[in-house]
Amino acid sequence: MGSTNRRNGLPTAVARDCPATSSKVRGRIRAAKGSRTRASAAAPNRSSEDIAVTLVGMSTPELDIRTVEDPDSLVAWPAGQPYMSCELAAGELLSAYSATQAGEVVAVCFVKDSSNMRDQPWATVVGQPDASLGLISACLTDHPSVLDGGQLSGCTIPRAAYESLRASLDLRGISWAHEGQGAPWDWWWTDTSPTPTPLFDKVQWLDGSEQGVASQIKELLNLASPTHWAGPENPLATRWAGIVDSSGSVVSCAAETMRIAGKPHLASVATHPDHRGQGLALAVTGWLTQQLLTEFPIVTLGMHADNDSARTVYTKLGYHCDYSWFSSGFASMPASSL
Repeated sequence: MGSTNRRNGLPTAVARDCPATSSKVRGRIRAAKGSRTRASAAAPNRSSEDIAVTLVGMSTPELDIRTVEDPDSLVAWPAGQPYMSCELAAGELLSAYSATQAGEVVAVCFVKDSSNMRDQPWATVVGQPDASLGLISACLTDHPSVLDGGQLSGCTIPRAAYESLRASLDLRGISWAHEGQGAPWDWWWTDTSPTPTPLFDKVQWLDGSEQGVASQIKELLNLASPTHWAGPENPLATRWAGIVDSSGSVVSCAAETMRIAGKPHLASVATHPDHRGQGLALAVTGWLTQQLLTEFPIVTLGMHADNDSARTVYTKLGYHCDYSWFSSGFASMPASSL
């Protein structure tokens, strides 16, 4: 993969090569009604005929926001980027949008349908952070019902833009990313098998379908990783690996999850507090990564941004942190504000 653009966290090719690498996408986009977006000092609560972008404390050249006629085409955008192909499946996108600046596609936004990961649709912005406000405004115009069984339950955007988006949504009466809402996190990937550590030979497959093993994994996760989303009961957790101590107790574990066939994503990496500092997480994560790369070309994972220990582990294993996100659901919003 090419060098990383320090400004937006994406490989440089994304910003420079969008017209070439996204020609398939650009050939299928049309101007959305009222979707041309300009930087403006006005609050972003105008009608859908004139969606304005207010970057609080920032300014940006004109952005052209367009709807993508064939959202599935984003799975291949942009060339050389693993995130879209690993996280998107054909048929699961309700809508999509592109942001063009100076003739180049600098960011896209897609709305995923509800799934076994989320109860309601969710929007995600990929690309230049400055485009987040315009893209989310387009989403809110097309999906105005965002709560209580509505069409859009929250969004994920580049972390560099979250304060600006939060302030902008406040002006629309939408509470997003306030205290207790959402969290910053990072997305990692690797296609290179890690070098074995001294504890690799201690790692083994764990039978998560066996009641006794599943109970131990649940107990470990509840103690060591209480915010985990994939437990043994989750159908997306397809395989487990871990280290068992001399008494037969699972003291470190990690799960292979498979939301999209052929796209393994590591989750629920945890080590018992009494056994930390010994390299167990490094061994379990590295061993599982090594095993999966014998079957699949890429392995991905996500982590909370404040988990410095995990960051050290994944960096040592050769994972690349390509995206820094902020995700939050939408909280109570007066219907009159839309």
